[in-house]
Amino acid sequence: MKRKHRAARTPEKPVHSRRKGANRAANCWVRKAAIVLAALLLVLGSNPVSPAVQAAEQPALRVAFPPSIGLSEIYEDGSYGGCVYDWLQEIAKYTGWTYEFVTGDVEELLQEIEDGKLDLMGGMFLSPGLEEKYNYPKYNMGNNYSLLIFRQDDPSIKRYDLSTLNGKRIGALKRASSKIEKLDKFLDFNKIECELIYYDDLEAYENCLETGETDLLLGSDVYMKEHYNVAAQFPSDPYYLVSTKSKPALCDALSSAMEAIYEANPNFAEALYTKYFPERYINSIAFTEEEQAFIAQSDPLQVAVLDNRYPLFYEQDRVVKGIVPECLDLISKRTGLRFEYVYANSYQEMLSLVQNGKADLVGSFMDGDSSAGALGFARTVSFASLDSVVLRNKQSFGKYGGMVMAAPEGRDLAANAKEDTICYYAKYQDCMEAVNNGEADYTRMPAVFIEDFYAKDYYANITLVADTNTQDEITLALPLPVDVPLYSILSKALNSFSDEETARILSDNTLTLRDSKATLKTLLYTNPILVVGICVGIVVLLSAAFILFNFYRMRTKMIQLKLKKAEETSQAKSDFLSRMSHEIRTPMNAIIGLTNLTRMSGETTPLVEQNLIKIDSSAKFLLSLLGDVLDMSKIESEKMRIDEAPFDLSQLAAQIESMFAVQAANKGLRLQIVCDLQASSFIGDKMRLQQVLTNLLSNACKFTDRGGVIRMTIAEQRRTEDTAQLWFCVKDSGIGIRKEDINRIFHAFEQAKNSNLRAPGTGLGLAISSNLVHLMGGELQVESEPDAGSAFSFTLTLPIYKGKLPDTPQNEKKAEALLQGLRVLLAEDNELNAEIAVALLKMQKIEVERAINGQQAAVLFANRPVGYYDVVLMDINMPVMDGLAATRAIRSMNRTDARTIPILAMTANTFQEDRDMAAKAGMTGFLSKPFDVDQLYQALLDAVEPGKERPL
Repeated sequence: MKRKHRAARTPEKPVHSRRKGANRAANCWVRKAAIVLAALLLVLGSNPVSPAVQAAEQPALRVAFPPSIGLSEIYEDGSYGGCVYDWLQEIAKYTGWTYEFVTGDVEELLQEIEDGKLDLMGGMFLSPGLEEKYNYPKYNMGNNYSLLIFRQDDPSIKRYDLSTLNGKRIGALKRASSKIEKLDKFLDFNKIECELIYYDDLEAYENCLETGETDLLLGSDVYMKEHYNVAAQFPSDPYYLVSTKSKPALCDALSSAMEAIYEANPNFAEALYTKYFPERYINSIAFTEEEQAFIAQSDPLQVAVLDNRYPLFYEQDRVVKGIVPECLDLISKRTGLRFEYVYANSYQEMLSLVQNGKADLVGSFMDGDSSAGALGFARTVSFASLDSVVLRNKQSFGKYGGMVMAAPEGRDLAANAKEDTICYYAKYQDCMEAVNNGEADYTRMPAVFIEDFYAKDYYANITLVADTNTQDEITLALPLPVDVPLYSILSKALNSFSDEETARILSDNTLTLRDSKATLKTLLYTNPILVVGICVGIVVLLSAAFILFNFYRMRTKMIQLKLKKAEETSQAKSDFLSRMSHEIRTPMNAIIGLTNLTRMSGETTPLVEQNLIKIDSSAKFLLSLLGDVLDMSKIESEKMRIDEAPFDLSQLAAQIESMFAVQAANKGLRLQIVCDLQASSFIGDKMRLQQVLTNLLSNACKFTDRGGVIRMTIAEQRRTEDTAQLWFCVKDSGIGIRKEDINRIFHAFEQAKNSNLRAPGTGLGLAISSNLVHLMGGELQVESEPDAGSAFSFTLTLPIYKGKLPDTPQNEKKAEALLQGLRVLLAEDNELNAEIAVALLKMQKIEVERAINGQQAAVLFANRPVGYYDVVLMDINMPVMDGLAATRAIRSMNRTDARTIPILAMTANTFQEDRDMAAKAGMTGFLSKPFDVDQLYQALLDAVEPGKERPL
């Protein structure tokens, strides 16, 4: 025999394989003692404990379980199977072991076994050098088969003719010396001369068929692919369950358990191999040139079928189903033949359609070759078998030889009738009726037909006598003389069906019940009491339904009236809050504006300055109360919306620190702000997050005495590529909260007992904060004890912003330079508010032109040159033409600056819907009244800052 060597390459990793094997053992008492002793040494050392305690305390063994077909299988529901798994379960019955299965890459799992991190692994060959790395037990878990694999597109190799292997090149893995030895014996025994090509590199070996370097591959099931066939198979190497070297006692216990298993059942390994591996390999179909020409030129073949004969051929939900259609679909996929159906009402009519040339094939021939020949047919191999039963008339007490058997026309049942008289009927159902009526004594038919008959009718006089223990084989039948190419194509296709495919076709159409509609007669005969009960129940249900319908109809009307009233009340409340907000904010704008003007004039005495500071503080406190009431109203009406925009969390923390630094210092408190972030750019609602943290810090300042400590912490707990989990906490050393008050502090208008004596407030801050955190995807929690302080915390997961945020606000001098010389069009109908706004603007040397309504503002803009105005400050509620209409009028003008000039809404209406309407009208900013001077200047800076994008 010729052999050709290739250059040495990278050695392969150990490959799992399979097959049978068994060994016998010594005396039973020695085996059991060894198992117990090994388990004790492994788990408990020398501590003497009872077996029950041992089983309870023994830790689970960690088993390497790399997915492998037949060996280590993991199913869709998460359960396990395969030879390795079944071996372990049987071993556990002798040892009491439990297992933890670890999946992953084979090489990594082998390394973990070697390092002692895992305990067991199955499917291992006994190769040179491996005994130094792993403990091998005394007995193997079976033998695998070696396969000679070839490409299905190689027509020169035929499985049924081993002589076609002569002169072929066989690729073999050089390390698999045992497989090669067995291959040599196989080739010598069959007198076959081949050329062996050896490989050191596993990848080159696996691809040798693809590259054309070899004609055959010496391998196992692991190397099978869809386009490969098996030329020959022969027994090969044993494989083992191995254990880690670090636990020698584990290997001893394993050997003892396997010895006990083999002694109880020497064929245990062979049974497992048969369970998980195919007994035969189905090679792909190879057609001759004549057969290929027939397929290419063939029109759709007409197949005669029994119409509506479950489970052979039937329709369900307007879809053709049955054993015959599924079989023909498989044949069509494998051959390219096409089929159409010709429907028959009886078995005899189905045969006649083919005999008369109206169809090409019988779709479900049910008799043997002799019967087929007598009828002028040649039948194929069977593709399904149906169990037959005998049905007898209850009044028939005759014996065989003197009874009448009912049979469908076209069936050859003489062998089953013995010496009885056969009376033929058109259909199987007619046979059932003949037996039921006493015209015949018995009939024989497939058991699956009976379900359909009993669903449609009731046969009171029929009883099932016995199972005949025979089967009706279902085949295709062709007229004689046979069209040889067609018969050959059909035979090749049917013989290519695997056992799994034929079993699936049968189970799909017999185990799943057909949707057969039972007749009223069947129901009455089989369940008379049930039918009466159903009728009475229907009457009772109809009566109850009528009563309930009228009851719920009245109740629905009442609920609708209450709902309408509630909606009207809610709308009235919203309207009232909107009006109240506008009416309160308008005079407050004057109060805050005049206070700012007076303070900025530089002409106030120290006493007046102090009074102005108090007025400004009180006005802003009143404004915050109003904001809390409006926020609570939005939350209760589910109108609160969380915005998503990029912001800098570190910058937000710095702003909050500057807001509370003076307040904390004045009260003698120590304020600590800790911001521990990998990066600080996120996407979220900066304003609402600031509102929550401000509320929590404000409460901490209120309820912490002088000398106390307030600490706000922002920490990043976890980060992925796109999100970060952030933890926020505000902790103080203040008066704390009693346990009975903790559950109600987050309720609206609630405060802890006596807390109102320490600080003013509506009791809405924590309720609003809790709801805002919930809307942002977190939960506000509190830990507190009286006189020991409180800690409010929550966790949010925010998207990470990967873009570049705008630069920080301009310094004061640069801001003044940007504002000087601006030309602003101010649209404001309120004289006092207009006077304040003009004065504040002129302090920054801004030129202002005022319009008293929206129409005048639009006219002024239209009459000025292009680019004359830099910004428009537009009040919303004005006479003649409101700010929204005026904005739309400006945006629609045919001039270049009409679409680009910043238009800032300036209004006391602060609801989200007001902001949305302003944006929809074309406004680019929103300045809510009352505003302080810094807010006004910052809004102008944001609008005119160079390089800043302006929405159209």
